[in-house]
Amino acid sequence: MGTKVSLDTPVEELVERFPEAVGFLSRNRVRCIRCGEPLWCSLGELLKEEGIENPQYLVEEMNNHIEKKGSSDEKSK
Repeated sequence: MGTKVSLDTPVEELVERFPEAVGFLSRNRVRCIRCGEPLWCSLGELLKEEGIENPQYLVEEMNNHIEKKGSSDEKSK
């Protein structure tokens, strides 16, 4: 399937394309929405700001989560 999200992905695009990523980030103590709007920065910038020690690992885990979510959504159709 390939990587869907990278450290260079704008947060606004992430939220629009993969809304399930919002919950994933929230569970990992990363807020990507403030005042009802997605933040205007890259995912990498956000993770650095939030003090995430291994941002690439978190992105890989998020891609796995998105792929699993997509697979389960397809099965339920």
